[in-house]
Amino acid sequence: MLTRTQALMGTFVYISLEAQQNKQISQSFRRIKEIELSLSSYDREALVYKLNYNHHVPYDTYLAEAIDKSKQYYQDTQGYFDITIGSISKDLYHFGEEHSSIPSKEALKDAKLDIDAIEINATTISTEENITIDLGGMGKGYAVDKVAIFLQEQNISKGTIALSGDIRCLDVCAFELQSPFSEQTFASLKSKIPQLSISTSGTYRRYVKDASHNHLINPKTAKQGKAFVSVSLFTYANNAKIDAYATAISVMPRQKALEFLEAHDEIGFVLVEHNGKIVYGNLEKFVSFQWLDYKEKATMIKSSTKSKTKSPIERSLIHPDTTNPVMISR
Repeated sequence: MLTRTQALMGTFVYISLEAQQNKQISQSFRRIKEIELSLSSYDREALVYKLNYNHHVPYDTYLAEAIDKSKQYYQDTQGYFDITIGSISKDLYHFGEEHSSIPSKEALKDAKLDIDAIEINATTISTEENITIDLGGMGKGYAVDKVAIFLQEQNISKGTIALSGDIRCLDVCAFELQSPFSEQTFASLKSKIPQLSISTSGTYRRYVKDASHNHLINPKTAKQGKAFVSVSLFTYANNAKIDAYATAISVMPRQKALEFLEAHDEIGFVLVEHNGKIVYGNLEKFVSFQWLDYKEKATMIKSSTKSKTKSPIERSLIHPDTTNPVMISR
């Protein structure tokens, strides 16, 4: 296998294919760069950046499709995934920029979010004034899907595409989940199916000042999600969807998130709460897994007898540094 890396879409992109497919790796990187030039809200040459500034851009296939999918995910998650969160994440916090800041409560309250304020027609994509969109909650997953489709068209069925925590295993792959509290890993997993999609979202990597001001913001309250510090989802061949869902689950109240996952038995999940508890379910059809460094036996969480999926299961992490504020912040 040949693995190459480039810095794209604000992260490191790793593509691993068989050694003779170096040309297809180069083509895959070019495809991701094209998508970045459509979806980025940081690159001055990108369409979303221009859309947020001018509130209209010419029609673009990638951008139109990403927005259409995002509107569907908004409906699926009952509004917990909302790309107009950019009015907070971009305009107020300035996440990912040199001069990020913590906004006032008044500014957060006045921020305008409205998914219906985005319009697409045959020639133009436009937004209303004071609307800023941020596709960071699904863009990397969308790019993974597009590369996976391209490689399928090339009859390539062995390899891995990884944009940070958004991963597609074309055949079989092994991977580990990292603790949100330290450098340690707490689970070792191996895919059971080809075209396994993986997405991980967490509160511990992008924030202003400290992790309490992280980038995962509930669009309904303009406040950071508090139930989970890490969300990992697994499904068959749909990274854009579970990227968006992982973002939404990260800001949902705990019970709402579990109810949402019980209604989606096509998704396996591993959630880590602030107290170090792991809640997981629906994994057996997607991955084999081994827990590392846990201290107590699994205990079942009570759930409705009408549930169509297996009840989530709870387990505890062992990490000697989980009470160390400096380590948690890092």
